[in-house]
Amino acid sequence: MIALALAVVLVVATLRHVYRGGTTLNDHAVAVVVTGCVMVYPVLWLGLEQQWVPDWFRWAMAGGLGAGALCIYLLFYILDRRIEAGAWMPVAKLSQWAYAFSLWAGLLLVIWIPVAGLARVFDWGRPSWLWPGHWLWIPWSLATWGTVWTFLRHQSVRELQFGTSSDSITVVHLSDIHASPCMTGADLLDMVERTNSLSPDLVVMTGDFVMPFSEDHHSYLIAALSKLSAPAFACPGNHDLPVLDTLGRELEAVGIRWLVDSSTVVAVRDQRIEIVGVNFHWQNARHALEQTLSQLPPAPDVHHRLLLAHDPRLFAWVPEERFDLQLSGHTHGGQVGTDMFGLSWSVLRPLGVFDQGVFERGTMRMNVHRGNWHTGLPPRMGIASEIVRIRLSGRTAPALRPRHTADQTAL
Repeated sequence: MIALALAVVLVVATLRHVYRGGTTLNDHAVAVVVTGCVMVYPVLWLGLEQQWVPDWFRWAMAGGLGAGALCIYLLFYILDRRIEAGAWMPVAKLSQWAYAFSLWAGLLLVIWIPVAGLARVFDWGRPSWLWPGHWLWIPWSLATWGTVWTFLRHQSVRELQFGTSSDSITVVHLSDIHASPCMTGADLLDMVERTNSLSPDLVVMTGDFVMPFSEDHHSYLIAALSKLSAPAFACPGNHDLPVLDTLGRELEAVGIRWLVDSSTVVAVRDQRIEIVGVNFHWQNARHALEQTLSQLPPAPDVHHRLLLAHDPRLFAWVPEERFDLQLSGHTHGGQVGTDMFGLSWSVLRPLGVFDQGVFERGTMRMNVHRGNWHTGLPPRMGIASEIVRIRLSGRTAPALRPRHTADQTAL
């Protein structure tokens, strides 16, 4: 019972930091997940107490389980400090493993508890309800490999090619940067340097630049993005809404075009590209999209039409002939995925969610970005951060005739 009491104290202390970041529906969802993850550890500890094992093993396991729960608390403590993690960064990285283990172990318990119950009913033995025993190697292995893999693969480059002609332009797609005390200035500068090394003609960013713990403290984000070497364009994500206008002014001040239900046409060498950026809406997203597009008729005589939309749900509602490519983020690759095994799949895909990678509908395509943050919240679960380089070739946009022309920026 001591373990359970300590876990409750840790949950309350952790939720205090969670709600200091905000009290939105999203924060409530985070609170539920955090509570479940922290409570996995004392549940396993209680199950361990019923086992006939040497005292040294029991205390070693109890210490490890307690450290896991403590690491989850410390992650939110680090975030709530609202300054770069500094010396706390090793703890922040360890928290990613602790979070992953609790997630996989919790899933194992959901399966194990009814199996243990059936074993007792049918007299197959009397296994512990709360201690899966040697089966814990499964969540331990998944958490270990997933954490190591996402750190080794962070900011890896994914290549996409649309069209086959040689006169291509290069667009680099970034998304879900989630600047935070755990996604520091050094991390962001590394992301920008890797982006610049790809020699892009354009850089596009599809929202969630900040998170609750960095809404008012993200000067390191702006400083890093100011070093992008190519013209950059951005739309907001759900986490940017509380600071929509302020963030927009900060980005515009360093030369990044902030597209909120607005459009522009840019010229890259001999090609013209229309870029439309839309705002994020939790509710009535389809209606908001249709209303915005009705006020932004297509520009004439362009080679490519790009839609920047943080929310990939919009792909199903955009008129197919209006754009040739939509760029989105938001899903974080599906939250929990199998990329670490070389498979592009996630737990959200069976639910019909546009989770990661390229999707097609008629002549239109969409790329859903896996996100650029790699430490902090939410933890990476088998899905590494990425930088996407897209080569657009030839004329792919349909020749639509607008009622009037969007503004044009020459590069």
